[in-house]
Amino acid sequence: GNTVDDAISIGLALARDGADFLSLSRGGKFEDAAQPKVGEAAYPYTGQSGYECMPTYVSDALGPLGRNLAATARIKRALVDAGLSTPVVAAGGLSTFELCESILLRGDADFIGSARQSLADPDWFEKLRAGRGDEIRRCNYTNYCEALDQRHKAVTCKLWDRLEVEEAGAPLDPTGHRRLVPPLWHR
Repeated sequence: GNTVDDAISIGLALARDGADFLSLSRGGKFEDAAQPKVGEAAYPYTGQSGYECMPTYVSDALGPLGRNLAATARIKRALVDAGLSTPVVAAGGLSTFELCESILLRGDADFIGSARQSLADPDWFEKLRAGRGDEIRRCNYTNYCEALDQRHKAVTCKLWDRLEVEEAGAPLDPTGHRRLVPPLWHR
């Protein structure tokens, strides 16, 4: 709900008071959320603020990649201009090595935060480091994960190579099937 100028003021105050870092992202607000259906909880990512926080590839011409970078760069610049060295974390549709590296090289941020891409492929950094970048599963920003969260279900990614758990007594999902798990986490 704040403007970039508000965020600059808040960021400067936090940095001056000794914050270890500033993580710059966007979030949904209950004030502009859609009215929940009967029996469902209010969810802050259903309105315009939620859309700005978690856009999809098909949502508009801007797309999700690097959507927050202009604001992040302004806040980082304000910190530098004030002589403050508090590290800044950039976030929001950061899913390619080239994009992340360019942010760091320009000095627009000091760290990269990547939620949906890290859910799509928890090993993406390691695959890149090992020279296996062609194996990285890229987030396609459908917000499948967000829809599960909205319904208070276990958050997964539809891109995971699904693997049925065969052992007797393995957990069942709400439909009565054996729970599917991301294989890289369970090797």
